Formats: sequence, structure tokens, C-alpha cells
Amino acid sequence: MSCNATGAEARSGLTRPDSSSSSTAGSPGRRRSQRPAEGRVAEEDEDEPEDESEAGEGDEGDESEDEDTATVDGDAAVSPDPRGTTPFMLPSLFLNRPATVWIDYPNFTGEQRTEGAESIFELTNKRLLPLTFKSDRNINCITNCFKRVGFKRLLKGTSYNVYWGHTLNEKSFNKLAPGQLVNHFPGSYGIGRKDYLWKNLARMQRQFGAAYDFVAKSYLLPRDREYLERDWCDGDVFIVKPPAQAEGRGIRLINKLEQAPKGSTAALVQKYLGEPYLINNKKFDMRIYIGVTSFDPLRCYMFEEGLSRFATSDYKHVTNSNRKDRYMHLTNYSVNKKSSGYERNTDAEKDDEGSKWSLAATWKHLLEHGVDVPALQARIRDICLKTLISVEHSVVSKQLQMCHGRAQKSCFEVFGFDVLIDKDLKPWLIEVNVACSLASSSPLDKRIKNLLMTDMFHMLGVVPFDRRKIKAEEEEKRRSRLLRGNTAPLKHRNTHELQGRSLAEMPLSDLDVIIEAEVP
Repeated sequence: MSCNATGAEARSGLTRPDSSSSSTAGSPGRRRSQRPAEGRVAEEDEDEPEDESEAGEGDEGDESEDEDTATVDGDAAVSPDPRGTTPFMLPSLFLNRPATVWIDYPNFTGEQRTEGAESIFELTNKRLLPLTFKSDRNINCITNCFKRVGFKRLLKGTSYNVYWGHTLNEKSFNKLAPGQLVNHFPGSYGIGRKDYLWKNLARMQRQFGAAYDFVAKSYLLPRDREYLERDWCDGDVFIVKPPAQAEGRGIRLINKLEQAPKGSTAALVQKYLGEPYLINNKKFDMRIYIGVTSFDPLRCYMFEEGLSRFATSDYKHVTNSNRKDRYMHLTNYSVNKKSSGYERNTDAEKDDEGSKWSLAATWKHLLEHGVDVPALQARIRDICLKTLISVEHSVVSKQLQMCHGRAQKSCFEVFGFDVLIDKDLKPWLIEVNVACSLASSSPLDKRIKNLLMTDMFHMLGVVPFDRRKIKAEEEEKRRSRLLRGNTAPLKHRNTHELQGRSLAEMPLSDLDVIIEAEVP
């Protein structure tokens, strides 16, 4: 994949999935520190209440909306910034590339961004201020990330620098100004919905065969009912999933054909992976975070951290008596948090305890048990890349159709890939979340998700823009279209206003009015 990286990209804590490095000890440009950097706010971020639900595709959970009411730019309401933090800028490593906003880590993480810190400078150009972000819900790791570096939250209007929310419609895409960033690509639901994901991967399987053997055989009902009945064998176990639901809603196991959805009910029926790799006799999956900054060319980054989510009942092979035990077969946090066996993490430093582990702790455990972790990581990177490639053409097509070139560089997205490892150490793709939950249900959640979003926004490279200049340029383009390309200054006086005046008293602009009126 080609890449014209900004300085922020080169200094971020995310790594390319095709990188040969398999280290999980910490990113370049980040180091442990208990001392806040100069010019950095020393107090900890204060979280506002969030709902703890784990969201999947099309659902961002129920994070509570806050009620900031301060006003800026006339029609745009933003929250007051209690810190009064001044934004700092990071010069690009490359010539003729603009400086980007410097985004450091929150103090409670014990991390400090060091690479490039000696070259940052204060943003003092008032025409580029205020820096603003807009979000549909209050998500602490996003809100705190921006407010910590001097952004204000925009509640009304569209003059934001960064937007985090649902996918914009075509009209909104076309109104984006150069420099504005939005958190969804048009068409990314092609891997975010379970049915669309299978359609895209099945197409790639027909074309490339075993290269796409990382997803279990699936059937889309009611379309594929005939094939399901033909392929069903006694003893088979399948998992039924609603195509557009999240948080484990509607998921169930079946071991008899007559248990499959009937009639016109839409469902994805997938071969159940009945022999997973177990840790402490528990089934688990891994949430892999992938940041995508472009689909044309494809440019993506894998976050070095993540989460392993555990079922809360000891795993046993599927039988009639246990197939309905959701705490055994499902790893979703939103399901298992209701179990009496759920163990909540209480200390981010103890990341190998409870029902959620950090990805680093999982790699360490696997390494200690003789697993070739670098090879496993390489296979997972391969899965993520190939899945993104499967939808690349449709996303690019949607961008060209909806954005008309206006937002080609404005989109980015954070995907949550859910991967399960079987007993033979083969990774399998379970699903892809295009609106993965960023709510923090534990200190470990809070640490990992704050690191994730800080690195993502720093790597994106937020470039401040002059709103007045953009507005003037848009007005000029609109006027030019109305005049069919004639960009000459408009004459506000006419020949009637000039009657009775001496030619000697007239400026050249008024003489032009008379000449244009006389020339046929």
C-alpha cells in the first residue's frame, strides 16, 4: 500500500497491518511518564456518565448526551472549555504539507508523546480558531481527547473540524469543506452488516478460493434455504444471527434443521465454530481495532492494543442441554455482564484478570503456552486487510457517487474486527463493527480506548482551516456558476445612474459600464 504520510502519521501509535513488527511493548513516540509535559494540563480528565453497553454495527450504544450551551460563530453552540487549553501544532516531516494539531495522551494513562515534541508550536492565528468537534453522543474518550487540546464541542451548525456520529447523507457530504473530517466512509456498511459481510467475502471466495477461508460457511435466509437443507448433516451445529443487530441480540444455536428460521425471516445461518481455543476453560474472542484513512489507495493501520472478551461459563461441546447457554457460547460484553460469573476489571495495570483482558496480556499468555504469536498476528493482519479489500471497490464507488470529489480526503473510520481462534490456532473472522462501542466499563476499557482515539486523531492530522476564507471561496464558485464562468467583478451601477454626469468625472469602472451597454 502506498502512503504519503503526514508527520502525525509517522509519529502515531498505530501500525500498518502489513508491518513485519510484532512488538506489543509500546509504540514509537510514546513512553511511560508520570510527569505531564510542559504546556500540558496536569489534572486528570473527568468522565461524564456513559452507558456500558457494547455496541456493534449500526449501533453506538447509549452513551448519554451532555447539555453544553455556550455559543460561538453566531448559529453554532459549543461547550465552554474549562481548561482554557491552547492548541499546539506539529510541523509535517514532509515539504509543502501543513502542520497538524498535536494531541497528547491523558495523564492517567502514564503515557507521553515524545517524538516531535521539541518542534511543536502554539496555534495563535485567530482566523483558524476555534477548533471544534461535533458528536451525536457524549463519548468520554472522544470528548476528553479534543477538549484536552483546546477543541470546543459544537452542538449546532456544521463548521466543525471533526465529526463523530452516524454516516452522513449525500447532501451533507457535498457540503464538507476542505479540512473537515468525518468518521464514516459511504458504503462501509458493506462489511458492517453481517449479511453484506458474508456476500462480499463469499464473492471473494469464489474468485480467490482458499485465500478467503477465514470465515465460516454461511447461508442467507430465506434466499439460501435450499442450499442449507441440501448441505445439512446430522450432528451439525449452526449459529443464527439477525443480519443487522448488535450486542448479541437475537443470536442462538441450532442443531436441528427444523430449528432454523422459517418463512421470510431474514437471518444469517453460519457454521458454528465448536472447538475454540480456551483460556482458563473459557471461550474468548479478540477485538482488533483498525483505523482506515483512505480506500483509494487503501491506507489502514492496526492499533497495537485491543481487548479480549471472555464468556463467563466454562466451555463444553454443544448438546441439547447447553446450546441455549448464552454465557458459554457468546463472548459479547453486553450479554456476559448480566452473568453472576462476570468479573469486572478494577485495575488497568492488572490487564490479565477478569472477563476482559488487554490484547497485550492475551499475547503474553499465548506466548507462555508455546504459541507462535508473531505468526498468529500476521494471519490476523491478513484477515483484516483482505476483508477491507473485499469492500474497497464499493466504498470507492460510493465516494465518487455521493461526494463528487468533495470529500475524498475527509473520511476516516475505526473498525472493530472480532476474531476467534480455534484449537488449531487458526483465526476466524466473526464480524466487523463499524460503530464499535467506545464506552468505558472498567479502568482497562478506559485506558485502551483513550489511547486508541488519541492515537487515531493524532495520526489523522487535523488541519485547522479559515472558515471565512472557505465561505468566500464557496460564494465565488457559486457566483461563477450563475454567470457561466464569467468571474469579472459585478457592476453594481447601471447606465441610468450615470446619466447627466460628465465623462471627465467618471472613473474607469463607470466607463466600462457604458461601453458594455453600447457594445452589441
